[in-house]
Amino acid sequence: MRRLDPLPLIAALACATATQPPPAPAAEAPRFAPPPAAEGIDPAIVDRAARPCDDFYQFACGGWIARTEIPDDQSRWVRSFNVMREENKARLRGLLDEAAAGKVDPRDRDGQKVADLYAACMDDAAIEKVGLERLQEEWKKLDAVVDRATLAAAVGRLQAEGLTPLFYVGSEQDAKDSTQVVGLLWQGGLTLPDRDLYLATDPRSEQVRNDLAAHVEKMLGLAGVPGVRAAQEAREIVALEARMAESHWTRVEARDSERVYNRLDLAGLEKTAPRFAWKDWLAALGAPGVTAWNVSTPKAISRLDLLAQEVTPATWRAYLRWHVLRDAAAARALPRALSDEAFWFQARNFTGAKAMPERWKHCVDVTDALLGEALGQAFVRRYFGGDAKEQARELVVGVQAAMGRNLGTLPWMDEPTRAKAREKLGTVVNKIAYPDRWRDYGAVEIRRDDFWGSAASASAFEVRRQLDKIGKPPDRTEWGMTPPTVNAYYNASMNEMVFPAGILQPPFYVQGANDAVNHGAIGFVVGHELTHGFDDEGRKYDARGNLTDWWSPAVGEEFERRARCLVDQYGGFEAVEGVQVNGELTLGENIADLGGLKLAFSAYRASREGKPPEAPVGGFSADQQFFLAAAQAWCSKIRPENARLRALTDPHSPARWRVNGPLASLPEFARTFSCKAGDPMVKAPRCEVW
Repeated sequence: MRRLDPLPLIAALACATATQPPPAPAAEAPRFAPPPAAEGIDPAIVDRAARPCDDFYQFACGGWIARTEIPDDQSRWVRSFNVMREENKARLRGLLDEAAAGKVDPRDRDGQKVADLYAACMDDAAIEKVGLERLQEEWKKLDAVVDRATLAAAVGRLQAEGLTPLFYVGSEQDAKDSTQVVGLLWQGGLTLPDRDLYLATDPRSEQVRNDLAAHVEKMLGLAGVPGVRAAQEAREIVALEARMAESHWTRVEARDSERVYNRLDLAGLEKTAPRFAWKDWLAALGAPGVTAWNVSTPKAISRLDLLAQEVTPATWRAYLRWHVLRDAAAARALPRALSDEAFWFQARNFTGAKAMPERWKHCVDVTDALLGEALGQAFVRRYFGGDAKEQARELVVGVQAAMGRNLGTLPWMDEPTRAKAREKLGTVVNKIAYPDRWRDYGAVEIRRDDFWGSAASASAFEVRRQLDKIGKPPDRTEWGMTPPTVNAYYNASMNEMVFPAGILQPPFYVQGANDAVNHGAIGFVVGHELTHGFDDEGRKYDARGNLTDWWSPAVGEEFERRARCLVDQYGGFEAVEGVQVNGELTLGENIADLGGLKLAFSAYRASREGKPPEAPVGGFSADQQFFLAAAQAWCSKIRPENARLRALTDPHSPARWRVNGPLASLPEFARTFSCKAGDPMVKAPRCEVW
């Protein structure tokens, strides 16, 4: 991933009904374990009937695709990420079951809180008994919304508790002064996963909106709202969210770092939306003294001003009650009927999942999301050790060295720009496996008999932690992912790459495998993240993480020309039947995939200098193993509902094109598999950014 996108912590509790449900299979689903550690790739899943120069994804993954079924509780199934997440989830369950049974490791400062939160989440009988009562208590507080001042206060209070009505509130480094942290207001407040679903006139979007209205009505009814009133409020809520959606940036527009940088003080907020009571909002949020804010979407704040005047207090109360209800149902903090309805709405429209994940899987996700670094300590201690961290660091350094060599060979880059690029590369910070300093959750109040209150306390703690950063220098030791996470990221403002322990496992990283395999798998990930520092967004940030133009005009224009090649190439690929890949939305990830493979292969070749050739595996040479490892990490199956959603919202291309797209532009791949001009896997002219 390119960066940590602004997402509310409460969204982590929505695992069961989110558009991307928790990555774990149903218990009865087939298991596809990582390949043997001695090999790293799996020759058995290669489709030998396919020609690698025609469709390398099919060649590398065809056997796996033919034998694999998506587990019922999944929207898609990826051979690397989902298997690894399943393994990690099972490991975390073991740790949590032990702790909940009273075997808390004394070395874990917050181990008892971790145990009690998990136990509270698992107590579905208690939740079934008191969940609706807790919801009604929260709803009762919203009766106070009678005018603009009380509306702003209610919104601030809910946001302080981790909910996201109207917009997301948090903090971030000032994009143009990376030495300070400012507040962040990011467009939000919608139920559907994308603005276009409210605005598009195609039959499917209209059907989704109709289903949303029916879903809201049913949820309100299950929560005790009388039928006629539930139907009326559902229509009002959907209509209000549609008006909000009109003012949001599209996902492509929101990728523009300059567009979403709009620093305002309190006076600026009041000028943009004078009819929204900002001082009352700040007081309820618990941030009365904060005056420095970056507003992602000024037109959304302007629309809020209009809505504050035109929308009745009764409709605002209905909207806020709905967002309390939907988040609580997603967190599975309410009676089962509500969580079921929330799940099936998502399944019908966005995931295609056939079953809700088992409760233990959900509770593992909740605990990791809310107390992740406390849980992560136990995970690292038991499952990540030896010299794996240093071996991973060595590989990362090798990929960075490959980038340095590459910078010296680019004929289109002039020397002043090249010098700035080298400076940025030389200051990239690498964070590997787990933090040097663990987060202190001392302020979080967890009760084993109160899941709602415990989750609310943990969510509020995170909001408070984010707001407390404002006006201070950034904490450069902080991590944005928990240690068990199977993922990685590049953060442009910090100019850092982060690789949690969760991803430093097979099949991405296999101790004892050939260098070719590890460079093709985890090396590709490293190269991908490093290239994000120089993709169409990352290139706009300098070595210190400031949003500034450090490119000579002619070199910047040449970069844009080269990037346009990828926009056009990927725009010609089909994401799902009848829907093309959005080349502009996926541009950053496509640049990172192409650059990441090139850098990883260069690093692999450098790692073997002066060493004997590596042994063949399954009849494949070492170089062929590199490309097979890269491709087999992305073997994937996806349900049509989710494929359509991802085509609209996901900045990553579909798995097939994450493999075939970049490989078709790499001469190293063509040489390795003896592909010729005219073969589908040899693009002419080929795209090359880095």
